[in-house]
Amino acid sequence: MEEPEQGIVEEVQSPDCLPLTLPLHSVRVTTIITGGVKSRIARVPRTLPADSLYLPLEAEYNRRLTHSQEGAMSNEAYARSVVTQVLYGSMPWRWIWPWGHGYKKWIWEGNKASLIWFLNAGWAWVGLSQFAMVKMFNIEKLRRAYQKQMAGK
Repeated sequence: MEEPEQGIVEEVQSPDCLPLTLPLHSVRVTTIITGGVKSRIARVPRTLPADSLYLPLEAEYNRRLTHSQEGAMSNEAYARSVVTQVLYGSMPWRWIWPWGHGYKKWIWEGNKASLIWFLNAGWAWVGLSQFAMVKMFNIEKLRRAYQKQMAGK
C-alpha cells in the first residue's frame, strides 16, 4: 500500500503544481519570491573552466556572482518580514481586519523584489522578465559564440 506522502510527491511535477495539488490534502502553500538578501553565497571565488561554453560571458559571469549582494536586505530583516507575513498576513490588513486569516499565497521580499513584482504583475506578460534577463546577462553574446563554435566543427 502506498504511503500518503508518496502520493503527494508523485502528484507534484513542478513547483507550479504545488498551489493546485497540496490544498487537496489540506496543506496551504505560500510561494516566497526572494530578492537580494545578505548572505555568504559570494564568499568563495569561482572561475569558469577553460573549456566552458560560458567563457564568452566570463565578465558577465563574474559580475553575476556578487550581483545579488549589492544593496541586499539584511538576512535578519528578511526572516522577520517573511515569518510575520506567513503567520499574520501583511500590513496594513492585519490591523484593519485582525480577525481575518493571515494566509498569503505569494510573498515578495528582499532587495528589488517589489520592482520585480511590479514588472511581473498581472498586466505584464511572462516574456517581459525573460527579455530583461536575456538583455541583463547578455545571453545573445553567448548564442552568437555558440553558433560560431558549432559552425567551426
